[in-house]
Amino acid sequence: MTSRLGPFDEHAGDLPRGTLPPEQSTIRVRELSAVHSFATTAHEASLLIVGAPGSGKTRLLKAVEDAAGLPTYRVRVNPAEVDLPLSGLSAVLASFHDPAAAGRSSTLLAAPEQHGALTSRAAELLSFVRSLSHPASLLLIDDIDRMDTASQTVLGMTAARLGGTGLRLAATASSAPSDGPLAALPRVKIAPLSFAESLALVSEVTTGRSTEAVRRLLVSAVGGNPRALTGAARALTAEQLAGMAPLSLPFRAAPHGAAAVLADAAERSPDRRRLMERLASASLSSRASIQESPDVTALDELLSSGIAVSDGRYVQLSDPLLRSELYWSLDAATRLDLHTAAAQEEREYEPGLASWHASWVAATPPPATELLEAATQFTEIGRVWQAVELAERGLAIGRDPAHAASALYDLSYAMFLQGELAYADRYARLAQRVAGNDGIASRLATLRTRIEFMSSHELRTADADDWVNIDDSRSADDAAQMLSVIALHHAERWEVDAARESLERAAVLLPEASADTNEMYTLAAMLLAAVEGNREPTDTMFRHVSHSGFAQIPPMKLLVLGRCLTLLDLHTAARRIFRTVLGLEPAPAPIWLETARYFHAENEVLAGNQFEAVSIIAELQDAQPETQVHRARHKLLMVWYWQALGNPEAAEAAAAECRKSFASGANPALAARLATLQGSFAITQGRYEDAIAILRSVGATGHEWANPNLLRCDADLIEACVLAGRLDEAVTEFRDFHARSMPYRTRWTMLAIARANALVTPGDASIKSFQQAVRLWHPGDSPFELGRTLLSYADRLAALGRAQESREQYLAAQMVFAQLGAKPWLRRTDGLRAEAAGQTAEHPLLQALAPDERLVVDMVRQGLHNKEIAARLFVSLRTVEVRLTRVYHKLGARSRAHLTAMLSNGDGGPARGVPDWSDTSPFHLEATDEGGIQR
Repeated sequence: MTSRLGPFDEHAGDLPRGTLPPEQSTIRVRELSAVHSFATTAHEASLLIVGAPGSGKTRLLKAVEDAAGLPTYRVRVNPAEVDLPLSGLSAVLASFHDPAAAGRSSTLLAAPEQHGALTSRAAELLSFVRSLSHPASLLLIDDIDRMDTASQTVLGMTAARLGGTGLRLAATASSAPSDGPLAALPRVKIAPLSFAESLALVSEVTTGRSTEAVRRLLVSAVGGNPRALTGAARALTAEQLAGMAPLSLPFRAAPHGAAAVLADAAERSPDRRRLMERLASASLSSRASIQESPDVTALDELLSSGIAVSDGRYVQLSDPLLRSELYWSLDAATRLDLHTAAAQEEREYEPGLASWHASWVAATPPPATELLEAATQFTEIGRVWQAVELAERGLAIGRDPAHAASALYDLSYAMFLQGELAYADRYARLAQRVAGNDGIASRLATLRTRIEFMSSHELRTADADDWVNIDDSRSADDAAQMLSVIALHHAERWEVDAARESLERAAVLLPEASADTNEMYTLAAMLLAAVEGNREPTDTMFRHVSHSGFAQIPPMKLLVLGRCLTLLDLHTAARRIFRTVLGLEPAPAPIWLETARYFHAENEVLAGNQFEAVSIIAELQDAQPETQVHRARHKLLMVWYWQALGNPEAAEAAAAECRKSFASGANPALAARLATLQGSFAITQGRYEDAIAILRSVGATGHEWANPNLLRCDADLIEACVLAGRLDEAVTEFRDFHARSMPYRTRWTMLAIARANALVTPGDASIKSFQQAVRLWHPGDSPFELGRTLLSYADRLAALGRAQESREQYLAAQMVFAQLGAKPWLRRTDGLRAEAAGQTAEHPLLQALAPDERLVVDMVRQGLHNKEIAARLFVSLRTVEVRLTRVYHKLGARSRAHLTAMLSNGDGGPARGVPDWSDTSPFHLEATDEGGIQR
């Protein structure tokens, strides 16, 4: 007989219980590690596994048995014997299959025991354990907390004294109070599955047959309980799993302890039980309607006990499984009475909730559109789960299909704005099934295009193209809106030709289009211009927005403007835009806030502000995998994040995720950006040949993006060729880079060309080129780019045998990278500077100083004053004074002159110093004026 029991089913029989396919070992990793340690080491003789019913306790108990490989005695507790003192201990003795133990087991049940005699029972049990023929063995007790209290007491005392007996005790319990008989046992606490673990489990259970919306719906409904999750998933039909049929909510949950909670409530007061039943009839209840209820006196009790929660406007049961079990434990007549009364009570306060209750009782239930409109209203205030229940109920009723498409579109768009893209796609798909060939169909096609792009960065335009290409009397506004949206997304993917084609088609329709559609067209055209390196539309928009006031501009418009500023290397202005969006009051829709965070992170990465970028990405990482927005961007940012933190293993794991995600070729720009990151990282590790191969693969596909500002990989390829000794190739790459950069004059291209020019200039002539490259850097430019230039300069000085000067430049680069938190580059600088330092004597006192302190000391030895040092380092005068004070304390110097005298011996005289960075005269590249945009 084939069992349908899953890996988390409790009491599933000896064979399937705890049996897991290899891929399911990713669930409960921490807990499995803990029980494996218990089973394979001798640190503890007992272990208590504590978790709610259905959490997987029995599976972990089986894992102990599998890992230990010892003779095992198993005890199954009979809850019916809980009132029989020592019945549990009797069962334990019987499990040993020993004649003496069996005899003692029967006598334990002959007469009740006094608590004072329990210590002697514990001593007898220990004596028996020591007499076992198997010195090393395992005793497993499932649900030990369901034993009688006397047995728990004896076993608790015995477990603390099993050392040296060879017997190890592992037990499970749903709870173990701190003042109970099992309180002293070492334990593993099983928490509810995380959102990620729950998604992984339901994916395994449904074997790829479910949509993301259905998986998320299941996870949200059961609160991380594995048994409830697997049970609910297996109860769905194939059509429901595939998103083709509505779901019946709440799910029918497996027993979860609601009966005990309800019995306790009934014992405390009938009002408390009735109120719990009332709350179970809907996922939300308005607090105002409860105040009108005769059971209102019980509300404070439920809230104080944590059984219910309230935000002031609404009340709900805190545990979704408790609510489900309570609801379905009621007979049909009771449920009908509850819905009838609640429909009347809610009508005055929450018509949407009244519609929910009325749909279960009315002879003629409300139309589907009424429930869908209520779902949209709840979505708009962030009550997504209530919206889902209302929507699924409306779809199940199925009345008024002719108007359902419009209501479903509104719901889908509201979900889109909330960042609930899986639900948005579900309801848009369902709307398309009932929509006619009218404006709703076109808006649905456009919306699904936006949903897909915001989720995966992919652009699937088949539905939109089919709709636009049909020659009939379709709305010019709908067509122009769709084409403008498609153009905007093509531009964000750097697909210039496709974006231009869509804009040309939309331009013909603009005279008949609405103001909103014309605005969308303008945004798409501006983004395309920025991708192509044309800043004029962005300048114009920025001046207009600055004049109007950022707070008065729609968030999406600000975000597109900020994105254009980033692409045009205007990072300070872009940062201002993104911070404005994130600080708006009232807060914009969640999807725009999330987009602002991702755009802000990418802007800081390109600006070289690594500490801020790392901080933003860390916050984004905390939100995964619940977030459904910009997943492809997130994966790519995680590669950079782990590289920036100097964790190559995590960076490679993140890169592997990207490669898997981008393998279809649906994200060529993101794939090229990934290769750029990996090529740069290879340079930090000294893998120059690998870097050349990786970066050349970018170039092979990346030249379709004519603007070198997009990928920013050319200078890295030139540097890798130089470091690998392939100088002729470096010169060829430089000439190509220089020629392609001329139409795209940004600060980054100027700095990168200057650095690359110095890299390919041979011999002593390169020194002047490097000095000019450093002078070209302005405050407000990327400090990371400055660090890269200083590092290359130091490399060249070392190669030319100018050890002292190279050490100073390594130190300067090190300070820049340290301030940025650029750990891979900092480590490379450490190693190279150490090599350079080995070629020249360094005063031993300098070893006590930090990199930033050494650089200040070097400039003091040149005779520079604090104000001059601050100007050269682009720091405040106060910063220089603080660093110099620290130097005095560390070295025992009394004054500037004393410090110079202390260091005058041991290194051949005063240092030559770093170039004067305050001279910003360019050598052959002119700095561009940023017009109305302040850097």
